[in-house]
Amino acid sequence: MQWMALGNLGFLLIVPAIVALYLLKRNVEDLEVPSTLLWQRTLQSWEAVRPWEKLQRNLLLLLQLLAAVLLVLALVRPAVPAAGAIADHTVLVVDTSGSMLAREGEHTRFQQAVDAARGVVERLSGGQAITLIEAGREPRVLVSKGTDRQVLLQALQSLAPRPGTSDQQAALSLAAAITATDPGSGVMWFGDGGSARAAEQESGLAVSGPFRFVQAGRAKENAAIGAFVTQPGQAGTEGLLRIDNYGSQPVRGRATIYGPDQQVLDVSEFAVEAGSSRTVTFERLPAAPVYRAVIEPEKDGLAEDNERWSVPFAAGKGRAVLVSPQGNRFLHQALQTVGRLEVETRSELPDGTEGAADLWVFDGVVPDRLPEGNILVIAPDRKTDWLPYAGAADVQARPEALRPDDPLVKYVDWQDVHVARTSVVHEMPGMRPLVKAGDTNLVLAGSMAGRRAVIVGFDLHDSDFPLRPAFPIFMQNAASWLSSAQTVPIGPAVPGETLAIPLTPGAGKRTLTYPDGREQAVEAQGTTWLFRVPEQTGLYRLTEEAEGTAQVRYFAVHMDEAESDIAPRSLAVGSGGSGREEAKQQDGQAAGSRELTGWLAALALLAVFAEWRVYQRGY
Repeated sequence: MQWMALGNLGFLLIVPAIVALYLLKRNVEDLEVPSTLLWQRTLQSWEAVRPWEKLQRNLLLLLQLLAAVLLVLALVRPAVPAAGAIADHTVLVVDTSGSMLAREGEHTRFQQAVDAARGVVERLSGGQAITLIEAGREPRVLVSKGTDRQVLLQALQSLAPRPGTSDQQAALSLAAAITATDPGSGVMWFGDGGSARAAEQESGLAVSGPFRFVQAGRAKENAAIGAFVTQPGQAGTEGLLRIDNYGSQPVRGRATIYGPDQQVLDVSEFAVEAGSSRTVTFERLPAAPVYRAVIEPEKDGLAEDNERWSVPFAAGKGRAVLVSPQGNRFLHQALQTVGRLEVETRSELPDGTEGAADLWVFDGVVPDRLPEGNILVIAPDRKTDWLPYAGAADVQARPEALRPDDPLVKYVDWQDVHVARTSVVHEMPGMRPLVKAGDTNLVLAGSMAGRRAVIVGFDLHDSDFPLRPAFPIFMQNAASWLSSAQTVPIGPAVPGETLAIPLTPGAGKRTLTYPDGREQAVEAQGTTWLFRVPEQTGLYRLTEEAEGTAQVRYFAVHMDEAESDIAPRSLAVGSGGSGREEAKQQDGQAAGSRELTGWLAALALLAVFAEWRVYQRGY
């Protein structure tokens, strides 16, 4: 039994007040009567001198007390456990993360959760409303305070599980905000408790009103591919496959490597102890642009994490063009040592007819227009439409890195570097300062017109930077950051995240092909395209056409590792209501509560009617 409004118990004071009325002695008047024989019992009470009289057995008193007690009970809103909503306004939150794809018997956890939520909707009583929220990577409100069962059921039917993660904190925060602004609201969460990271996020969360966690699923045995990498070797492509066992029992199975045409390239047996990982290596795989690994474990709860694609490490070299009218021996040697670039040296600025390059390095000169490709500008000497040059200034202070963990200045020691003079460049949209000397920016980096750019304000000859160990480290960092398209494959990625895809400079047409075969034209300028990865795992293909030839590159999207840990967890959230509920429903039934207020009010009215009839009949 639950009491939804215990604060109204104060109305019970009406009971002693009614009793007191029957204890008070009645006021009498002097009247002349022919005889007192019929008034003996009345005379006995008149003879008492006390203001109180003995409580007599009275049917009217009992009926009045019964009506009062029933009314007070109605005010405190008693409720009994029942299947259905837990409040007049119930917020239903359904988890659609990857772990909800785990199969429990004939159905998935997601199907169990939707069935339990459907039961709540079908048992809606008059006056109850439902707000339906999808707990995905971003929470989404499908129906707000809906009372139409058909609309709510259609919204539930439109939900689908996704291979990505769910932001439980954001979903619970949204539900808490809704209940905080609407008294008499409660929250029901349908899911398996989410990933370990989500479980850490739930601490400190609270909702006002009752909270009920309806758990979906019991199994925790699952094996998954944690990593799959390939790279060229001496005798062929080498592959490394890591298999993780998240269950409590050892698991055995078979791992198979496929080529792009689904041909079997290699097979290996594996055995992984409970709660541990096992690495399986493959040697002498035939050369292929992509590889697919599939595991078949004996005990497994989630099939979606048993497959993963791998794109071999790119071994090609990029093209770098160094434009230096005076020549710069330090800079040329530093670019040559990078190893991933073929360096071409020029003394004049490009006139716009040259082909695209992966990296343009301008030493002491500034082009009128940005060329196709990423750029490194050293000691700019003039103002252009894209460069806000503001003259030169002497440097008095020592250089200092503002972001030591930035990839461009990581491991670069600026303490022993001295700079005599530098160019001054005003703030530029998309560019961030990395190194400063006092109030003057020495190194800036960022994005301009869709291409990556690094600006070094000072001439290398006006400093001892080339003589320090920091110089080759900085040039290695800069070349890697500016020419990443030729050094590493794209991705991999997980659904929902934003992936920075490096583009081939100068390509005229680009097409992205999804795992299901759907094609999308890529309209992007520069050397980087920010792609919001959809909720679709598998192999993606990017085709770029440049100078009459087509270049194909691949990247893989796979389920987040955290979703492979399918062990159910209880989602205990603080509740501010008097009807606080945190019980875990293992059977997936949405246990709510049914108020008895209406029945009690009807009984009280019936008692009042009976009391009136008794009074009329003079009992």
